[in-house]
Amino acid sequence: MNFVDTFSLMLHAKVSEKMLSDEVKVLQKAKENLERWLKSESFVGSEKNALLEWKEILEKSSPEEIRKIITQDNDEGQRLRSSSPFAGVLGEEEREIIWSKCAKIRPV
Repeated sequence: MNFVDTFSLMLHAKVSEKMLSDEVKVLQKAKENLERWLKSESFVGSEKNALLEWKEILEKSSPEEIRKIITQDNDEGQRLRSSSPFAGVLGEEEREIIWSKCAKIRPV
């Protein structure tokens, strides 16, 4: 696994952790992002399909299932994280800490 994939997995592990303490807020942020992105003209073709896949996941999956999906350490998990709607859930300081930890594991 390369740096970007490791970093993304670590970010989503933190998002999963946040879901344990404030599931409603985290899922609401993801749904708001998806709604905004789907209204945008910026996403077309496979990018839009990925967002629609996430919309279905968020509508039909339990929070526990979503936590498992975003932390899968396999190709499917990497694919889904590449279009993740969880942008903005973590603060800058949280992302910087994860970046530093990741850089020790997988140098950039």
